[in-house]
Amino acid sequence: MLDAPWGYALHTLPHLPRPVLVVTGVNSAPYLRDLVDLRPQGVIARPVGPQEVLAALGRVAEGECFYEGPVLEDGLLPCERAVLRRLAFGLENAEIARELGVSRRTVENRVGALREKLGLRGG
Repeated sequence: MLDAPWGYALHTLPHLPRPVLVVTGVNSAPYLRDLVDLRPQGVIARPVGPQEVLAALGRVAEGECFYEGPVLEDGLLPCERAVLRRLAFGLENAEIARELGVSRRTVENRVGALREKLGLRGG
């Protein structure tokens, strides 16, 4: 699967039969962490040519699981990544709260933690 436009893999991957190889140009650690959490057999998060993609498809077909990309340590908690993912898709706090089954205040607290951890200002 080619992750284009960015975010396509996060929406589509849960519904695809396995095995799956994801090739993405995204290098955001939180995004890639969410992608890896969906457990595709292979993820390539760096520029690759056709020969490398063919080789990776062979690895996946043989049952190998792998990740090739930047280090995924982002310092975010899974609950914070869940909120961040939904913010990235344009959801409002109330919608995020409904989807996650938490209060709106909990979402606001997690957004505040995200702003601090990611060094974001403003509102």
